[in-house]
Amino acid sequence: MDGFARQLADLQRAASRAGRGGGGGRGDGGDRRRGNFNGGDGRHDDRDRKRGRFDRDDRRDDRDRRGRDPHYGRGRGRGRGGRDDRDRRGRDPPLAALAEGAAQKYAAAQQQEAAASANNTAGGRKRRRHIALLFVTIDDLPHEHIWREWLRSGSGGPAGGEGNDAAGENEKEAPNRDDDDVMVSVLCHAKFPERIRSPWLRQRHLLRRQSDGNGKAGKEEGHADERPAFHSHRPGWGSIEITRAMIDLLEEGLRVGVGADGEKGGGGDWRRYLSTPGDEQDDDAETTADAKPSAPDGATDRAIPPVDRFVFVSESCLPVATLLETELALFGPRPRNNVADDSDVAESKSPPKTNPYDKSWVHARSTPNNGYAQQLQWDAIRRTDVPHHLIWKADQWMALTRAHAAAVASLPRTCLDGRALWPAFRKVRASDELYFPTALAMLGILRRPGGGEVDDSSRGESCAGDDVRRRRATYCDWSVGAKNPAAFAAGDWRGVAEKARGEGCLFARKFVGEAARPGGMARTEGGSAGGGLVSVEEWRAAVAKRDENGVRGSL
Repeated sequence: MDGFARQLADLQRAASRAGRGGGGGRGDGGDRRRGNFNGGDGRHDDRDRKRGRFDRDDRRDDRDRRGRDPHYGRGRGRGRGGRDDRDRRGRDPPLAALAEGAAQKYAAAQQQEAAASANNTAGGRKRRRHIALLFVTIDDLPHEHIWREWLRSGSGGPAGGEGNDAAGENEKEAPNRDDDDVMVSVLCHAKFPERIRSPWLRQRHLLRRQSDGNGKAGKEEGHADERPAFHSHRPGWGSIEITRAMIDLLEEGLRVGVGADGEKGGGGDWRRYLSTPGDEQDDDAETTADAKPSAPDGATDRAIPPVDRFVFVSESCLPVATLLETELALFGPRPRNNVADDSDVAESKSPPKTNPYDKSWVHARSTPNNGYAQQLQWDAIRRTDVPHHLIWKADQWMALTRAHAAAVASLPRTCLDGRALWPAFRKVRASDELYFPTALAMLGILRRPGGGEVDDSSRGESCAGDDVRRRRATYCDWSVGAKNPAAFAAGDWRGVAEKARGEGCLFARKFVGEAARPGGMARTEGGSAGGGLVSVEEWRAAVAKRDENGVRGSL
C-alpha cells in the first residue's frame, strides 16, 4: 500500500473513531440520538457517557435538596455531597461535639447569674407560686370535671366544702382566694383539636403563631371567620411529633406571665390559660386568635407571675393529691410574712439560697431497661448527633422547674449553634421518653454523681444529680409487661389512688373508662360520672377527705 493509501486509511479510521466518540456532525448526532449509528457500539458508549453525566447532575441536585431540607439541619446545608455541603460540614462540628460542651456553657451561665444575683442587695418581694399543666391529648379531656374540681382544691384548704356539689356548678362563686394561693395555668396540645367540644379546653389549646421574621413566635393566627387556627403536629403513637408537641407546650408555658419586652408580669394573649378560680377569664365565649382577653379580677399584670413549675400530663391522668398538697410537694411550705419564696429566683434580689424543694421531678435512668430500649431507642440515635453516654430515659410525665425548663427550651440556641435537637430523635420509638432527660444530661443537670450508671438498683432521690428529685410525678402500672401501662376505670380508682399516694406521686394514669378497656362495659351506677369515668364524689372520697385527715402518704 502506497503512502496515499495509508494516509487515506488512517484518515478513515480517525473519522470512524471521532464518530463513535460523539464528535460527528449534526446529522451524525441526530442518528446517534435515534440509535442508527453503525451497529450500536457508538450508541451504547454514547448513552453510557450521557447517563453518567446526567446521573451525576441528578445526584448532585438530590444532595443539594437534602442539604436544604429541614430534617437535615433546618436549611443549614448539612446534606451529604456537594462542594458547598462539604465545605459547610468542615466548618460546622458534628452535633455531638456541640453537645459535649453544653454542660460547660450552662455551668458558666449559672455562675454568671449567681454572681449577678449576689450583687443585688435589695430584698425580694413575695409573689404567688405558679404551676403550668401541659396536657397532651387526642381531643377532649374525659375527666375535665375532676381537673376543674382539683383547681378549686388549692383555695384555703381541701375540696369538697359545703355547697360544692359538683364541678362546674356555681363556678362563678369560687372559694375565697387568698393572695398566697397557688396559680395554675392549663395549656393543651391535641392530636385532633377540631374535635374538642369543651369550650373550657378549646380556650386553652395552642394556636398557630405568625413568625416575626427573626425566628421568634409572633401574633396568634386565626381564620377569616374568627375561628381559632389550632396548632397541632397530629402525633401518632410513639412518633417524634409527640416530642415536638411537648416542646411547643413548654415554650408556650415559658411565655406565660412574661411580656413582649421580656419583663415579668407583662400582658399577653396567654391570659386565656389561667385556670384557678378568681384568675381564669370567662370561657362562655369561644376564644379567637384576634380576641384580647381582659384581665379577670385579681389577675392584673402586676399580680400574674411567670410559671415556676411545668408538669406534663396526658388525657388519661388524674390527680391523686389536692392542689394544696401538690403545691406543698413541689414548693414546700409557703413563705411567711413578706419574705420572698426561695424558688423565686427570677425576682429575688438577695443571694440565692439552697432550697430542697427547688428541684425537678424526673424519674430517669442512664442505661436501657430492656432490649426494646436498647434497639429502638439507644441504637436509633446516631453517635454523631448525641454521644451515647449522654442518652438518658425517663417517665415523660415529669415536673420541671423554671430554670430547667428554660435551659432545655433554649438549648439549641445557647449550646448547639442554633441547630434543633429533636431531629436527632426522629428514628427513636417513644422519643418523648428520651428527649427531655437527654437534654438535661447534656446540660449537666442529670448526671452520675458516683460515676456509675443510674438504673433500677440506684437508691436515693439525688442519685441522678443534686438538682433533680429522682421520683415519679405520675404513677402508672407497668407490671403487665406490655408496650403500654395498665389501663384503669372508675372501679379501680380507690386502689390506684392509694398506691399512688403511698409512693408519693401527685398524679396517676391511665384512666380510660370502662368502655375503653377490652371487654369493658360502661358503668353508670354507684355515683359514677357515666361511661366508666370517676365522679367528683369518688375523687373527693379518695383524695380530698384524706387531705382533711392529714393523710398524705409520702408527699
